[in-house]
Amino acid sequence: MDKFEMNCDSGFYTSNGNVVTFEVQGAISRDGMANSEYHNLYARYLNENRTMQLQGFTVPIWGEGHNLYPQEVYNTVSDNKLLPEILQKQVEFLFGRGPYLYTTITEGEGKNKKQVRVPVEDEKIMSWLESWEANGYGHFWDYLINLIEDFYHTNCCITQYHFNVSRRVSGSIPVRALSYQCSDRARFATNKQIPVNRQLSDADCQYVILGDWMAPASEFEIYHRFDPANPFANPTAISWVKDKTFGKSIYPFCRWFKGLQEWIKGSNLTPRYINSYLRNALNAHVHVIIPGSWYQHEKGVLENICRDNMINGTARSTYYKGVKLTDESGNPVEFHEGMMEQLINYQLRQITKFLSGEGENQGKLWASTKWGEDGWEFKDFPGSFKEYMEAVISYDKRADQVILAGKGINASITNVENDGVLSKSGSDVYYNYLIYANALVIAEFYVTQDINRAIRYNFPYAVKENIRLGFRIDIPSKQQETTPADRQENVVGK
Repeated sequence: MDKFEMNCDSGFYTSNGNVVTFEVQGAISRDGMANSEYHNLYARYLNENRTMQLQGFTVPIWGEGHNLYPQEVYNTVSDNKLLPEILQKQVEFLFGRGPYLYTTITEGEGKNKKQVRVPVEDEKIMSWLESWEANGYGHFWDYLINLIEDFYHTNCCITQYHFNVSRRVSGSIPVRALSYQCSDRARFATNKQIPVNRQLSDADCQYVILGDWMAPASEFEIYHRFDPANPFANPTAISWVKDKTFGKSIYPFCRWFKGLQEWIKGSNLTPRYINSYLRNALNAHVHVIIPGSWYQHEKGVLENICRDNMINGTARSTYYKGVKLTDESGNPVEFHEGMMEQLINYQLRQITKFLSGEGENQGKLWASTKWGEDGWEFKDFPGSFKEYMEAVISYDKRADQVILAGKGINASITNVENDGVLSKSGSDVYYNYLIYANALVIAEFYVTQDINRAIRYNFPYAVKENIRLGFRIDIPSKQQETTPADRQENVVGK
């Protein structure tokens, strides 16, 4: 009877008494890789759902295996030559020409119907916004700019509400001001007893703790988390607005950071590789060929001097071409082979004095001995300096491309194009900026969420009149569609 048996990676086949065994090459390693990925997935899940105890509160940690996610993002990003400026441009693009009050109206008919923002002048709301600084809080422009910075680094905006004492009295302004809180100091917390068979959720975290998480022994401030359903329940509260990350229940994570992290690290190392190579490579790459006749001659001279010194009992010559011929007490010593090594090193040091350069390790030599010919010989030492530099620079360029693509920003509007040359195509800049600006609605929603809440609480008529605060993001017209007087060079700053 013929028989065939197998599992995923091996088996045997029998036919007419013959036995053939087999295995599928690499199958075991593939299964191992798959299992390893699942193990990594579970390990990351456990890390991301770890908690710590602090002053009677349970604090979910923010980060994989640590509680320093904002700090990790900052340290990785700040070392990069490209990302800080890209993130700054995102802040500038969203902030535009500053915040303004607007209402929305509908224009057109049928398929041409669209909503349009119309600026609103409201003295009461603007007076309240301008009063923040006079009342001891930051200017509302600073508040908004800081929130945008945090949003583009950590996908969250953290705001502290400062209420007036008479916030529950009809007719008074309940919200005195808002202030920005940095995400690197903030963590969620709960004082609930969470069952061991249930994961901590966002709804459980009714507190926000502020402090220095790199120094857990420092003092921490504990605040109630702002509740939009009961906004005036506490004298002060902290709102944590976040652009939720898929699969993450509590903290948000940058969508671009994890995928680009290794590219960012590699890009950060590029200047170190180049500088290290310039400091330590064989800049003066010379191979020195020492004739054997010279070696034998110098060896004979040293042997004779040492013999005479030993016979006389005193050292008539204490040094010969950098070679010390006495001991620490000044007594003559016998010749030994190590003296020739000292003499050769001395001669090479004299040669390297002619090899000048700025680097610390300029003037390196490689020496060998040649027999049968007189005269020292110097040859270039083979090296792959050009290939090394080209490989490092090529990787650096590719990393820049990947980072820009991962951030979703076209190079033409970040001023990074063709090896650092500004894009010369005005249409590229215009249409890419147009696409990018139209996608800023979500970011604006998260950044302005709390300030628009406060406007509604303080000025109920703003709800009826649909007054909101947003950012004035002007789309520039094409040069050919504007008169000379209205072109950018004539209107910037007006």
